[in-house]
This record gives sequence, C-alpha cells and structure tokens, in this order.
Amino acid sequence: MNWLDSAQRYGAVSRAVHWGMATLLILMLGTEWLAELVGMSEREAMTLHKSVGLLLLGLLVFRLLWRGVNHGRLESHAHWKWAARLGHLALYAAMLLIPVSGLLAALGSGHGVEFFGLPLFAPGAEIEWLEEAAEETHEVLANLLWLLIGVHVLASLAHQFWLHDNTLRRMA
Repeated sequence: MNWLDSAQRYGAVSRAVHWGMATLLILMLGTEWLAELVGMSEREAMTLHKSVGLLLLGLLVFRLLWRGVNHGRLESHAHWKWAARLGHLALYAAMLLIPVSGLLAALGSGHGVEFFGLPLFAPGAEIEWLEEAAEETHEVLANLLWLLIGVHVLASLAHQFWLHDNTLRRMA
C-alpha cells in the first residue's frame, strides 16, 4: 500500500482524506434533512453540525499540509491544468471559509462552541451584526459549495469518460 501519491494513483492517505471529507461534507450540507430523518432536535442537529464542521476544518488543514508533501506527483491534463487549479482553489477556499463563517456566527450568537461535547468557546455576549453577517456568508458559501461539488463531480466524470485518463480509478 502506497501512502504517497504516484503518477498512476493517489496514495492511501489522499484517498482516505478525500472520500472522508466528501462524506462529511454531504452530511454537513444535508444536516437539516438528516436531523428530520433520525428525529433530532434542532439543538442536537446544530451541535452535530458545528462539531462536524470543526472536524472538517481540521481535516482541511491536514489535507493542505499533506498536499504539500505530495505536491507535483500527479499532473492534470495539460489543456485543463488552469481549470483544475482554479476549481480546486475554489473548493479549498469554500471549505475554509464555510467553517470560519460558521464559527463566527456561533460566537456572534453568544452561544458557546463545543466539539463533540468538549467546550471550545464559552458562551458570551451576543454580537448581532457579526452573527447576521457570518450566517449570511455561511449560507451563501454553503450554496456555492453545492455548485462546486457538482462541477467537481462532472469534471471527474469528464476525465474518466471523455479524456479517458482513469481519474476515477486513480482515486478509488
């Protein structure tokens, strides 16, 4: 088992982090539906949402560091290199700004922030302007992320079935 990426295939760490984050992102973007499906209260759903969001932020930091270790091992198709870079930059920016804006919204609301029951930030004073601006930003970015995920999936399918470069096989 190769831990590092190669020219033929993404390494075990890259694949695990990619698919783990993909699963958690879908969970995050579907928190309301999931909460209704399993009968969670709004408070329980929001607690889970915040905890998974912080977990995703930590995984993103790890992923970016890991990407630095693997930098340059896998090359994009020459004609699409700029699009791949722009697309990944947009995905990474959204995945960074969404949890940051969510954290700011939680802090602005005056509620504390917990990570799976472990208090990280104690409750404090409500800062209404911060809460409103951060919540609006959070929602707009989450909707943008749905679009970016869709484009990412379409691009991977185009790589597999139009460019025939086995991108899906390399990531499986």
